[in-house]
Amino acid sequence: MKIKQFFITTFISVFIGFLIGTVFGLVLGVKVIRDDSPKELISSTVVVDKIKDQSFLITRTLVTDQKVDIEIDYDSPWSQFFWGHKVSAEGVMQVDVGVNLTDITENDIEITNDDKTIKINLPDAEVYDTSLSGPIEVSTKSGVFKKLFDTDDNADYNLALSELKAQAESSVTGDEEFLKEAKSSALSTLQAIFKDTGYIVVEN
Repeated sequence: MKIKQFFITTFISVFIGFLIGTVFGLVLGVKVIRDDSPKELISSTVVVDKIKDQSFLITRTLVTDQKVDIEIDYDSPWSQFFWGHKVSAEGVMQVDVGVNLTDITENDIEITNDDKTIKINLPDAEVYDTSLSGPIEVSTKSGVFKKLFDTDDNADYNLALSELKAQAESSVTGDEEFLKEAKSSALSTLQAIFKDTGYIVVEN
């Protein structure tokens, strides 16, 4: 009886050991297969094509109540009604800022496949577009001339708009911190675009 129990116990132990060994072997085999499987590598051409699909990345928008004072000389493009006056133009301006990716070439890309890193030489942030949100209010010491600037079908309106745009863009291009943030946001967007590839995007 003891011999029979011994054989049964031995058989069960061997069978369990066999199962454990089989399972362990399968797991190890899968791991080896996964580790030895070829990894997809990215080329500079692929990166450039993927980046250019984004064209111009708008990463920051500034909305500001802009006001400019304009000294109107005689024989200026403004209507004679305003000649010799100091005019104040005011309006809400929207300035869109970002990074232009259309001119990036393979020379701006450096790829390190060992640590899966994409280094990109990004251009500085710049103004993409400046637009007016709402009406333009123009005034002199004599009063407000709102009715003259309700539509863009007169030269004075476009002259006032041009001055407001120039002032709004100047306030953005003169803010180095704002432009750095816009460029940094562009890099974050590119990191998100290439996340699924397993590569890390950094600035070169």
